[in-house]
Amino acid sequence: MAGGGKQTPRQRMINMMYLVLTAMLALQVSSSIIDKFIFLNDSLERALGFSRQASENALKKFEEKVKKEGNSADGQRAIKRAHELKQKTSDLISYIDKLKTRLEKEAGGGREHGVIKDPKEETKVELIMLGATKNGEGYTLGKKLDAYTTALASEYADLGLSKNDFPSLAMGNEKNKIYEHDQIQKNKGFAEANFGQTPVVAAMAVLTQKQNEIIRYEQEVLKKLVSGDMSSELKFDKIRAVATADANIVALGSEYKAEMYITASSSKSGASMTYNGSSVRVDPDGVGEVKFTASGKGEQSWKGTITIKQRGKDTTFTFTKKFEVVEPVLIVKAEANFPLYRNCANPLETAVPALGASYKPSFSVTNGTAIPGARAGSVTIFPGAGPSSKLTVTSSGKVAGTADFRIMPVPPPDVFIANTSGGKINVKDPIPMPPTLRIAAKSDETFYNTLPKEANFQVMQFTVTQFRGGRGITNQVVNGSQFSTGSLSTRPGDGIQIQVTSVIRINSRGEKEQSPINAAFHSFFIK
Repeated sequence: MAGGGKQTPRQRMINMMYLVLTAMLALQVSSSIIDKFIFLNDSLERALGFSRQASENALKKFEEKVKKEGNSADGQRAIKRAHELKQKTSDLISYIDKLKTRLEKEAGGGREHGVIKDPKEETKVELIMLGATKNGEGYTLGKKLDAYTTALASEYADLGLSKNDFPSLAMGNEKNKIYEHDQIQKNKGFAEANFGQTPVVAAMAVLTQKQNEIIRYEQEVLKKLVSGDMSSELKFDKIRAVATADANIVALGSEYKAEMYITASSSKSGASMTYNGSSVRVDPDGVGEVKFTASGKGEQSWKGTITIKQRGKDTTFTFTKKFEVVEPVLIVKAEANFPLYRNCANPLETAVPALGASYKPSFSVTNGTAIPGARAGSVTIFPGAGPSSKLTVTSSGKVAGTADFRIMPVPPPDVFIANTSGGKINVKDPIPMPPTLRIAAKSDETFYNTLPKEANFQVMQFTVTQFRGGRGITNQVVNGSQFSTGSLSTRPGDGIQIQVTSVIRINSRGEKEQSPINAAFHSFFIK
């Protein structure tokens, strides 16, 4: 977010709001958070307006200065380059404005009484910005942003500027410290990170923030061109106090965490803050953190104050933040309907809604093994030989809940004489003696549809007996699932009996186990 040396108070304020925006995108999308996105976007829009006007005023003064001093050739060249820069910037800002208008109308349903009708809509945002096959506007925007910063570094290198002064405006989560330990989020690119599962108002706030960064980069170049400070004329005429929390529903015994901050103000405001009358530490960016352990149950609240210097006098803003304390409840969803199958990979999804974003589970299981999945809350259970199993979920060192399961054996497969394509041979009527006897074991259909990776059965041994005139004349034990009948001397009317004596199942971990056999005997007559 930085670039171009020492930052002005306005630049630090914009950076602070972007950090707030990034953090808010990770929170549960409640009506309260949606309101914060709306307010944050409004603040960024005002900052954008001031910045663009400041650029216009500075360039106008520079043009007057060049004219007053005789319209030198160097001055005229600088003016021309400044106008070319502003046109490049204006084109990109206009493109983003069209995106915001499209999101407002197509995803948000337009405005009613000055308010977006559906500010929480996410699916339509993804259709517009991501597209069905990564062909959405978000990817086009990323390319335009990168083209803009590349052009600035190349076209104004003679002013002592380089790509280090213009960090990419289209970076994904790979360098975002918020997601450095999140194996899923940290691999998301610019479009997915900013517009995937993102409400309309949040997407618009992201776009407005990018416009502010574009103007700031423009100002870095203009300062070199006209030797002026582009931000010195910025004035903010409205100041508000805001408090945000990780979640408004908190589990009993878990940590409640919130932030208080001033928006649309300089970080030099010298703000002081309190929580329930006690002082709160304020960091250099003007953010105060509120943290305490939730106790009791039901709706609760805390009171905060923020005091700043305004026109030489102390101005104090007060507010009350409500939240609800509830008992944590573990919810478990199985891809396979309960109960679980023995010695099989049974995928589960767990959640504790009361913990919200703080839900970071670990798993233990009796009579089995628990393997965490890639997503927080996903786990695979391999039940053991007993009749039941219990899953215990722990989050932040506290037990979040338990779930009991019954364990069922894997149903035996359907064993039959198969043709060359694997289909079942009809042996009700006499058949010609096939050159090869193939014995197949096919999974129970319900089990296969539930856990297809576990439904791998294989015939390991069977016995072939040949009958003639009511007595057995040959008997052979076959290891495997196929037998070449060339060694048999058969006549029409002979009987062939197959007894399957061994079938194994190979599970998803490559482990083999003996499977029970239903209908082990199969007979037919030679035609």
